[in-house]
Amino acid sequence: MFRIDVLGSRHGDCLIIHYGTSIPPKRILVDGGPHKVYRPFLRPHLRNLKETEGLNKPVEFELAMVSHIDQDHIIGLIELTDEMIEEEDSTRDPARIKRFWHNSFSDLTGGTSPAALTATVDAIVASANVAGTPPFQELANSDGRATEILASVNQGRKLRDNLIRLGLDGNRPFNNALVLSGKSAELPGNMNLTVIGPDKERLEKLQKEWNPALDPSEIAAITDNSVSNLASIVVLAEHDGKKLLLTGDARGDDIVEWLEELGLKEKNKPFPVDALKVPHHGSNNNVDPAYFRAVPAKTYIYCGDGGHDNPEPETLKMMREARQGDNYRVILSSFVEMEHSAKQPEFEAELKKLASAGIEVDARDPDDLFISVDM
Repeated sequence: MFRIDVLGSRHGDCLIIHYGTSIPPKRILVDGGPHKVYRPFLRPHLRNLKETEGLNKPVEFELAMVSHIDQDHIIGLIELTDEMIEEEDSTRDPARIKRFWHNSFSDLTGGTSPAALTATVDAIVASANVAGTPPFQELANSDGRATEILASVNQGRKLRDNLIRLGLDGNRPFNNALVLSGKSAELPGNMNLTVIGPDKERLEKLQKEWNPALDPSEIAAITDNSVSNLASIVVLAEHDGKKLLLTGDARGDDIVEWLEELGLKEKNKPFPVDALKVPHHGSNNNVDPAYFRAVPAKTYIYCGDGGHDNPEPETLKMMREARQGDNYRVILSSFVEMEHSAKQPEFEAELKKLASAGIEVDARDPDDLFISVDM
């Protein structure tokens, strides 16, 4: 058994991987989505699993991980661990987690002290909220998420504090070290995990650049352009001869480079996988046609509901043109309603072109908690 439950996660990510024997299987939890994902989707799904499998204990996860600190990945995990702390040693405990992977912002930036980090983030957010503040105009125009990303720094620290309370800190089995490219772990049930990214060189550069004494606009640029993208944990999960590539919000060209550096992919040759979680909710800023040719998948998983206009119609077009003549399927975590209505016809036109090419496209029914993908 090797199955992925793609939960309703609004504009974020939330996946549960089931593997091994069917009852009860081993499980991995990847990300928890933004606000309004844990209570409407993740928590009821955990309760349903417990009832369906007749468990007299909370649902167990061999591993939970947050790919990075953006609010659209981390909030649900904060809410889950809050409840685990509240209900610890109770039959109402929503889940039991054996290991947790989380690269906190302070660890990524060289151990910035909580006091210095809080003061810096508060100053940046305050500056970003001042209308017409010139240093943030470029960020607002290019991405529009600078304030959200900066707020996620504090959320990342909150999650780290929860993990310490639960005895889940330390990134086991990596002995309190960052989860970095080249590391690997074997979970019970014959699940092999290889960390593809982030790589040490990029994070060393980030640590060198980061300095709480910098001007707020300089720190905001580092935070927006580096932490949210470069620091995404990218993992290749292998079980029963199948491969799943989990990408967070990493850049496609980085992923390809890391696969080659690790010797998993030969240069100029494709690295086929059975399923691929498309990076950054299908943003066209993270992928190009070369990426889809380099890492062809039998199944593409798009997590997004149209927030920030993701999945982008341009991304679907790149995938379709790069994989022309190939057979694959597309899974959507939600019905997609573009933030900017002008994008909606483009998106729907791309779906029609995929259907015309014989590509199966499945989306989670709005009344369902999740859509399942069998590997």
